Amino acid sequence: MATPDLPERLRAHIAKLEGRPPLETVEEFMFGHVADADSLDEIRTRLEQIARRSTSMHRRTLRALEAVITTELPPNTLARLVVWDGNWSLDDPSDAGAADFLRGLAQMLREVIEQAD
Repeated sequence: MATPDLPERLRAHIAKLEGRPPLETVEEFMFGHVADADSLDEIRTRLEQIARRSTSMHRRTLRALEAVITTELPPNTLARLVVWDGNWSLDDPSDAGAADFLRGLAQMLREVIEQAD
């Protein structure tokens, strides 16, 4: 991400965010944007509101979600991300069920980004 007009302090912060491990980025997203939502519609509405100003968080989270979903992780990692960090109840609380849920969030992010662009 080119940021030559930003102060050095902000460029350093962005670089730090971009350099975080994907799992950490997804954990933060789940805790900050999913955990207290009552519905997927509420999550989408919040993401759309944020996207009116910037989609940088959306793009960073989408990259992280895609990496996490396609990476072989220890058992129950995806389930923990959704059920524990995201405080979300799943019909299928396995890693497979959690992966489906995360794929849905990734698609939601793609749609919100596309709408904002």
